[in-house]
Amino acid sequence: MAILDNLVVNVALPTIQRDLDASTSQLQWIVSAYTLVFASLQITAGGLGDRFGRKKWFMIGIVIFTATSFTAAFVNSIEALIIMRALQGVGAALIMPLSLSLISAAFPPEERGKALGIWSAISVSGVALGPVIGGAIVEYFTWHWIFLINVPIGILALLVTQAVVRESRDTSGEVATDIPGTVLITGAIASLTWALIQAGERGWTDSKILLAFTASAILTIAFIVVEAKTERPMVPLRFFKSRTFTGANLDSFMISFLITGVAFFMTLYQQNINGYSPIKTGLAMLPMVITMMILSPISGSMTTRMGPRRLISFGMTVTGIGMLMLLILDVGTSYYRVLPGFILMGLGMSFIWAPMTTAVLNSVEPEKSGIASAVNGAIREIGTAFGIALLGTIANRAYISTYRDDASIQAIKADSSMASIHPIVEKIGEGVSYAGYAASALVPADLASAFADTWTTVRLASSEAFMVGMDRALIVGGVGIIISAFISYLLISDAVVLRPAPSVESEFDTAGIVPEAAGAD
Repeated sequence: MAILDNLVVNVALPTIQRDLDASTSQLQWIVSAYTLVFASLQITAGGLGDRFGRKKWFMIGIVIFTATSFTAAFVNSIEALIIMRALQGVGAALIMPLSLSLISAAFPPEERGKALGIWSAISVSGVALGPVIGGAIVEYFTWHWIFLINVPIGILALLVTQAVVRESRDTSGEVATDIPGTVLITGAIASLTWALIQAGERGWTDSKILLAFTASAILTIAFIVVEAKTERPMVPLRFFKSRTFTGANLDSFMISFLITGVAFFMTLYQQNINGYSPIKTGLAMLPMVITMMILSPISGSMTTRMGPRRLISFGMTVTGIGMLMLLILDVGTSYYRVLPGFILMGLGMSFIWAPMTTAVLNSVEPEKSGIASAVNGAIREIGTAFGIALLGTIANRAYISTYRDDASIQAIKADSSMASIHPIVEKIGEGVSYAGYAASALVPADLASAFADTWTTVRLASSEAFMVGMDRALIVGGVGIIISAFISYLLISDAVVLRPAPSVESEFDTAGIVPEAAGAD
């Protein structure tokens, strides 16, 4: 449900933009408000579950998510929708990490890889169904129904959880709810994400952007200081002395960064540039996610036999190559030229999720699975926010400059006989979400007929500018994940932590992994 909702919304973005008159920045915040809160509160959620009961707080998350989904369906302004998306993030923050800690508590290490492979396949089903369901709803109903579909799912999940899930918690006595640390890291993530999103419109040297970057850096440093001095921190910093834990979280950040960027741009590319319907847009991405659904359980079983390190690096490399293959796209490119890149990305990603999650849980003692999975989830969602914010900013800046420098656009602006349409032509150049067929939503019917040939020229120029922006985003994402594949191979180990060592100093060996230990504590 938590994964499905983000991708359903992605497909509906162009429709929501037209219905609620959203700017490019507001369009990004529909996604980023959810992911920002989701990322910020997962660590708190993991601590609450470890301390007071994972099943209890998992169910509270389902209730929050279901209730806010119902409310979001009836909003009538973009600001209200963004607020509801943020509140949905609160529920998702409880659902995702606690689902992992419940699985970790239910399965021993030798079975955990297979179990997480199944978890990954179920999660990927949300990726598969999201674009298709979202496309069908937008095309045949209204975008409001993309939120109402969560209500029956949430009710069913609540009933099943109550009936079959066992309660579990951390009984070590070392769990704490670290409010100062949570506030600091939430502020740091919020400042950074806001700056990245707004930089696309304000520019990187704007005083408010620089102030937000500075605030994020200060809050991050303060968080590290507070966590280091707190007797029972929410996030034990010793986790990051484990090279496996650090490497797996780096992978989590990068793959989320990539997936979100691809989903965001491919939705706009297929609908606004090639004129796909919403449901056709969803079906176009189906081969990628079907590949992931089929192969994820297999990669989970392979993790048990081979260990996660080689599988993760292989998967990330293949995914990066698949992403770079999308650079062949242009205005009007046949779908069959897109398909190989999609399938290759699906193949690569199926070898990432289960091994990566297994590596995180195997790198800490079992009692800390809740907070470890919460940290991983938070970093994953930070990567999602960065995927929209940073890649969106890169693409937006490239689009704006390319569109304004286009000779045909300059000729239109210089023609005094077209003065009545100059404001619209300028508006189309403000962001990638106005490119291609989306530009027609800004043009009144009388001007559309009076300047038909001119709008064809503008649509082509804006579409070509979009491709320049998307290509730059694809290069950053593809090269970044291939580099991360090499780094993670050096960091991640296949060892499993069975119990905590007696002290922080002796807890980690030279490889950064807690060695297996025998005997009683």
